[in-house]
Amino acid sequence: FVREQITIIHGHSAFSTLSQEAILHGRSMGLRVVFTDHSLFGFASASSIVTNKFLQLCLADINHAICVSYTSKENTVLRAELVPSIVSVIPNAVDTSMFTPDPSARRTDRVTIVVVSRLVYRKGIDLLAAILPIICQQHLDVYWIIGGDGPKRVILEEVCE
Repeated sequence: FVREQITIIHGHSAFSTLSQEAILHGRSMGLRVVFTDHSLFGFASASSIVTNKFLQLCLADINHAICVSYTSKENTVLRAELVPSIVSVIPNAVDTSMFTPDPSARRTDRVTIVVVSRLVYRKGIDLLAAILPIICQQHLDVYWIIGGDGPKRVILEEVCE
């Protein structure tokens, strides 16, 4: 950090040991630290308990945190015991200048919902599996396109059957 004249450390991901190390060393050197979290984590499993405790230690005196959704913010604030006012939400987005669907191809007889994700717990796939039947029962005109793979794919396939 000294040789490169680093002034701000940006750590990314609760599972990155490099990020956590950089945060700890940076804070001990008086550097400003920002942490970004993208994922949802549980509270009950052994790995979650260990990860959350280590996250509390690493993020104890960071300057700011960024999350990609309000759900992610709430999860990170609880897991790391952060003051909510130092956590901002910057949602993931699609650059509409790079991706613009053809309006003439749009179906008017249905609503299409697209989900593209790694199909893992941390990405909220359990929440998606729980809400799919409710949305489909209440809105018969909904059409789903789900792209991705992962261990939670089986749950989504079971719900869709």
